[in-house]
Amino acid sequence: MKQNLQFKASQHLSLTPQLQQSIKLLQMSSVELNQELEILIQQNPLIEIFEEDEEENKNTSIISQEETSFEILNHQEHQEAIYDHEINWSDEYTKDNYAESADYQEPVSQTLKQYLEDIFHLIPISEKDQAIISLLIDSINEDGYLEESLDYFLASIPKEYEVSMEEIESLLKLLQKQAPPGIGARDLIECLTLQLESKEETPIHLLSIKVIKNHLNLLAARDFMRLKKILGCEDEALRDVQKVIKSLNPKPGNIFSTIESHHFIQHEVNVKKVKTKWQVSLNEQAIPKLRLNHIYRDLIKNSQNDITHHLSSQIQEAKWIVKNIQQRFITILKVSEAIMRHQKDFLDHGESMMKPLILREIAEEVGLHESTISRVTSNKYINTPRGIYELKFFFGSSIDSASGNELASTAIRAKIKEVIKQEDPKKPLSDNEIVLLLKKQDINIARRTVAKYREILNIAPTNLRKIL
Repeated sequence: MKQNLQFKASQHLSLTPQLQQSIKLLQMSSVELNQELEILIQQNPLIEIFEEDEEENKNTSIISQEETSFEILNHQEHQEAIYDHEINWSDEYTKDNYAESADYQEPVSQTLKQYLEDIFHLIPISEKDQAIISLLIDSINEDGYLEESLDYFLASIPKEYEVSMEEIESLLKLLQKQAPPGIGARDLIECLTLQLESKEETPIHLLSIKVIKNHLNLLAARDFMRLKKILGCEDEALRDVQKVIKSLNPKPGNIFSTIESHHFIQHEVNVKKVKTKWQVSLNEQAIPKLRLNHIYRDLIKNSQNDITHHLSSQIQEAKWIVKNIQQRFITILKVSEAIMRHQKDFLDHGESMMKPLILREIAEEVGLHESTISRVTSNKYINTPRGIYELKFFFGSSIDSASGNELASTAIRAKIKEVIKQEDPKKPLSDNEIVLLLKKQDINIARRTVAKYREILNIAPTNLRKIL
């Protein structure tokens, strides 16, 4: 068979290093961008971040931009709703929660394990007991719970130590007594009981312990009628019991956590009203202030060609970084302006007036690809008079109303929040009742859609929203 050589022409997209970097920087959040810049500056000494108050760079910004405005109406309303979920434990627990415990001491940025080990190094117990206590401490997780069963410890300890189950149980009780209340519990019921037993004994506390040990499921299900019948108490006493239990910490070990759990958000864009117009502008504090290191800059000016040639690649890389960061913020501003033009009713009246909006509409308006709009709106935030929102929040599919107008799914969810906020908490609305109320507002949606949106909003079902 005769062989021959053939050439086939084809096209493919080749991303240059500069374009790859531009895409990478664009999809980063503000926090990630600052972290990436620290790495880039370490790798390239020609770049440095300067402070705004430096004499040489007064009134200097990486981006020169003018605010963009568009006409709007004057009416503004701020709406917010908080809904209970099941028992609805308190969101914040601090070291002060344990101030009543005489054995509790300030952990001073210690981990839970370090704190417990320090306690038992000061307690005069035998070497064998110290070893068992150490095993127990090692098994306590970050929430404060003992992860292994006592049978596990009994099987793990060599038989020559002649340790009984009674000894392990006794040492666990010692650990629970010395530790902040609730630490070392094997389950939620024991954790809450330990916390209440550490407090002054009152009739309400005794009643609360009874509920925790035997009827916590009924309290979580808001089955108040059955609870009152079982406990033989009235509404006021049950309300006090509910208040006491909600004040307890279901994860007592969290007060020792050394890892910052909060997600810090820095907004890239501001929108504010000036007279009768909204003005959209970049948040200058979020924009890195970059320049060429003056030492290297002077060196390049006064150097021979061979030195300049040696630094040329780093010079080019520095220029790319500055240009790509400039382009990142220019793109974010351009997209934000377009989004706010579409969502003026949100700025005027709140989430319930959100308009349907898809990525393609903004992409066509600003002349960018949908994928670019997706990158720009993810993890980028805008500061509005109604709060700080991720840019992606302003996009949503449309639902036809009975009047023929299109409503955004975000607006529907906001209306569901409004309806539930106004309900009688003693007789909360069912999903079917919410459907009927929305229908009166010319919004026709199915019960399953209400249920789905309610779950997205983290709103509990009817029986769990009921209060005494």
